[in-house]
Amino acid sequence: MPNPIKALFRTARSFFLATPAQKITHGPLIGFVDEIGLRHVHGWVTDADNPVARLPVEAFLPDTGECLGNGLADQFHHGIAGVGDNSRTYGFWFRLKRDITQDERGRLHLRVAQTGAEIGFSPALTAWEPLLHVAMDIVNNCNLRCPFCLYDYKDVRKTNVMTRETLEAALRFMPYTRNGEFWFSCLHEPTLHPDFMAFLDAVPPEMRRKVFFTSNLARRMPETYFQALALSGIKHINISLESLDSAVYERMRKGARFPIFMENWDQLLAAFNAAQSPVALHYIIMAYRSNLSELPDLARYLVEHRRADRVEIRYTFDVPFIDAEFREHEFLAETDWNWLEAQLSAVGSDKIILLRPPVSSEASDAVETDRQDVPDAGVLPGRYLARLSWDGTFELRGLSKASRGDSMIEIPILTANVRDIADPQTFLNDLAKSHVNA
Repeated sequence: MPNPIKALFRTARSFFLATPAQKITHGPLIGFVDEIGLRHVHGWVTDADNPVARLPVEAFLPDTGECLGNGLADQFHHGIAGVGDNSRTYGFWFRLKRDITQDERGRLHLRVAQTGAEIGFSPALTAWEPLLHVAMDIVNNCNLRCPFCLYDYKDVRKTNVMTRETLEAALRFMPYTRNGEFWFSCLHEPTLHPDFMAFLDAVPPEMRRKVFFTSNLARRMPETYFQALALSGIKHINISLESLDSAVYERMRKGARFPIFMENWDQLLAAFNAAQSPVALHYIIMAYRSNLSELPDLARYLVEHRRADRVEIRYTFDVPFIDAEFREHEFLAETDWNWLEAQLSAVGSDKIILLRPPVSSEASDAVETDRQDVPDAGVLPGRYLARLSWDGTFELRGLSKASRGDSMIEIPILTANVRDIADPQTFLNDLAKSHVNA
């Protein structure tokens, strides 16, 4: 079964075109330095005119000329697509010869060895963010039972909630996660937690931009809740929505009541408008035959009138417990997806994203899954994905060095309780060191 967590995580990244120095003998470089840590560097680079080549990279201090490390840009890099030969194997991650100071970090540059062509810094250059995401759930349940849900709730009898002790242990990993990639909900509805807003308040203000959560807005909430969200400083909120037709909405969002959703939604928008909130709103819509004709106008409406920073229209993960009748009557055919893609393109907004199903089930399995049957190529250092459950279970996966193109292979590394990890920085650094030496 495809890994739903991995499938939710973004891979899009803009790229940088560096102007070559006069002594460069190859074509223009495309690439970024993504991280400069006190012990490592990470990024990607390729020759636009010779995408078959894999370039040697070195880190150096321009003022002293000291070379502090080198590596080959031939690793899989999850964050690039449509570059070069589409293999995404233009990444580099290597440890420096010695620990550097913060001052040296500010002066460190990277270049292609033997040519002197410097690699540009990413606008989002960071120091040490080895966790591509932390997919956390603070509860184990949802208030709805949507017919397309990728989680099987048939054996869930009660709502279990995360303790404050577990949350505080989890928050120690925030400095090592990217903006918008510390998830307060992944599979379940976080507002079922009685201390949800207190949990958000526990996040240090300087870390709030790392947080997002997903909500169905189907539980009636007080006005003060939405006012607090508007001032929370988190990165964004995902709002689940299939239709503005009440009958279609309530059929798809089983257990929800359309008037309550609208009441909550209006209160949220009023609070966000009043506060001029910087918190972005993302809308997540599943595409079916029941709502297909509505989707182009709905997407436009969300962008033009409901503060949409992003509208994602998605296919359904075809998990085995979805009712066969629902699958037969609601899943779109390829001609439906083609029509929808053309209609959304005509809307003309780059805020609207269409996620079509993979070409085949085989492709789906290859894109986002745990793999035990790949060659033992090892794990990329410093590139990890974490799943954190309400009880503190911390599952860490790595990206296999055998990953290519859209075949992003996750390898289980360990399972522990987050409360038992004494020092996240040492823990993550030791992991990366072991994978460099593997």
